[in-house]
Amino acid sequence: MEAERTMMQDNLTDFSIAEYLLPWFHSAKRDLPWRKTKDPYMIWVSEVMLQQTQVKTVIPYFERFLHRFPNLKKLGEASFEEVLTEWRGLGYYSRAKRMWEGAQYLLTQREGAMPDNYEQLLKVPGIGKYTAGAVASIAFGEKVSAIDGNVLRVMSRLLAWPEPVESVKSYRRFDQSITLWQSTSDPGDFNQALMELGAMVCTSKKPSCVECPLFKLCLGRKEGNVLLYPVKRPKPQRQEMTRLTFVMRRGNEVYLQKRPSDGLLASLWELPGVEILQENRRKDFLLSFSQNELFHLYYEAVNDRSFDKDVTKGLSQAATLQGPLWYNFSHRRWKIFWIVLDINETLETQQLPLPVSVHEQPETEHKQHLLGENRCWVSLNKISALPLPVAFRGIFRELLKHNNHTNV
Repeated sequence: MEAERTMMQDNLTDFSIAEYLLPWFHSAKRDLPWRKTKDPYMIWVSEVMLQQTQVKTVIPYFERFLHRFPNLKKLGEASFEEVLTEWRGLGYYSRAKRMWEGAQYLLTQREGAMPDNYEQLLKVPGIGKYTAGAVASIAFGEKVSAIDGNVLRVMSRLLAWPEPVESVKSYRRFDQSITLWQSTSDPGDFNQALMELGAMVCTSKKPSCVECPLFKLCLGRKEGNVLLYPVKRPKPQRQEMTRLTFVMRRGNEVYLQKRPSDGLLASLWELPGVEILQENRRKDFLLSFSQNELFHLYYEAVNDRSFDKDVTKGLSQAATLQGPLWYNFSHRRWKIFWIVLDINETLETQQLPLPVSVHEQPETEHKQHLLGENRCWVSLNKISALPLPVAFRGIFRELLKHNNHTNV
C-alpha cells in the first residue's frame, strides 16, 4: 500500500496542476482588495493581517491601516502606539509589532525599499518563510512556495500524505512539488489559487470535492476519505492557570501599568495580575486565601506602592472575589478572577492620553518595579476606544454595568 501510494504521488509530478488550477482560480476567486495590487508593502500588510484571522474580518482593517500608513515609510516612522491603535480589535498584537519592527529595519538598512527576492525578504525581522514566499511570488513573480494552513491541507489531501504536516519532511516535499507545478509566468497566482482552494473548496470539515478542479487527481479522494488528511501531531494539552487580577478603581477610572521596554510583551499595557498554577488545588482555592496572602499577591502584581495602604484597608474589609471568566490561549487556559480595590481619589498618578497600546495576551506574571511614565489611570467611559486585552473585556463590562447602576 505504501509503495503504491508513493508511486502515485510521484506520478502526480507528470501532471500540469497549473492547467487545472489556474483557470478555476481566475473564474472563481474572490474580489479582495490586496489582489488588486502588486505593491510588495501592501501584500506584506495583507499577509500579516490574514494570519489566524478570517478574510471578512481583515478587509476593513486592511483598508483603514493603509489609509493611515499608505507606504512603508509612514509605517516605519510611526510610533508603536500609533500602529497598535490602527490594529485595535484585530487581535494578536505581536503581529503588528513585528511588522512595525520590520518597517523600521527597512528604513534604516535598505533606505525604505522592500527586497525583491525570497532570500533577502527572509532577512527582514518578522518575515518568515510563508510571508517571504507570498510577497516574492505575488509582487515579484519569483518561483517559490507560500505554504500556509490552507495549502498544507490541500497538499496533504492531494498527495494522500501520511506524515504529520508540521514535519520538516512534509514541508520539503510540499515545497518541492509546488515549485515544480508552478506556472513560470505567474507563480503568485498559483500560490493564491492553492490558498483559495483550501479556503473555499478543500475546507477543513466539509470539503466540496465535486467542485474541486483537482478532483480527478486527488489521491486522498481516490482513497475514499479526504478527512483523514492532514495528519497532525497530537496537540499538547493546554495548561490551566488561574489569573488573579487586581482592578484598582479611583472613582470612574481604572489603573493600568506598562511592561518593561524589552523582553516578552515589551512596552504594553495591562491590568495587573498574577498567574497561579491550578494543579493539585481545589476549584475554590482562592476563597481560602488569607488577607495577608492576597496582599502578597497584590504586591507581586502591582508596581505602584502608593496604593498599599488603601489596598490593605480594602482587603481587611473582605473584598469580594469576582469571576470566573474563561479565556483560551494557544498553550494555556485562563480562569480569571478579579478583586476590585477602591483607591483614594487624591492620589496622583499619570493620566493616560489616547491612543494607548494594550496587548491582547498579557499572559505572564510580572515583578518589575516601573517608573511614573509606566502607570496610568483610564476613564471607564474611554475603555471602548482602547485596544483592550480580549481576556479582560468581561471585567470591563461588569465594571461599566456597576457604574451605570450606581449612577441611576
